[in-house]
Amino acid sequence: MKLLFENWRKYLDEKVFADYSGGEKDKWIDLPVGELANDPDNIDVTDEIYDMIEKSYAKIGGHVNIRSAKDIPSKYNRWLATDVDSDPEPDAVRAASTAAAGNKMAVGATDGEPPGIQSYKEKTAALLHTDGNYAEMSDAIAHVMIKYYNVPFVDNEEDVRKVLGKEIEWIGAHPKGKYPNYTGWYCRTLGKCEEKHMKILFGKPKGVNVVQP
Repeated sequence: MKLLFENWRKYLDEKVFADYSGGEKDKWIDLPVGELANDPDNIDVTDEIYDMIEKSYAKIGGHVNIRSAKDIPSKYNRWLATDVDSDPEPDAVRAASTAAAGNKMAVGATDGEPPGIQSYKEKTAALLHTDGNYAEMSDAIAHVMIKYYNVPFVDNEEDVRKVLGKEIEWIGAHPKGKYPNYTGWYCRTLGKCEEKHMKILFGKPKGVNVVQP
């Protein structure tokens, strides 16, 4: 009987996203990292989050640091999520790790539905316009942040190296003349530098020059 009670109490203690949001819609919730520990026996908020991450990163073979729900929170110490539709599960998530320059946004995912995708874009842009938040981006998401949200960026090689602490191959202006107001393109030095691997550092990291086009 005691064992049965302990198992039932454990089940009651499991939290899903609705326990944090209180059922409130279209509001980004800052999830307590200390509570993001996966329980393999029950569905909890880490399972809900991982479901989105798995879908969003499937085309590139999954997220490099999060291969299952048990990997959450991984090295990321800020997790934000929101629910924007009729069901109680989260529809978009953003995670970041804290560094000297601020919060580096490195995980982003949605349920794949238009409301979640739109909320994700808007929140990402809002964060990038806020002091201390930054992210490396490329390809489609970089295009969206430039064309629709006019986000700030870091425009010189020295500052990008300072923020990332990694070797890069500096390019500057886009080699195909795209986005003429955004001249902060670079590649990581590992592997051959091709256009599809080009990145740009968006946001407002601390301690470096930032340009607002």
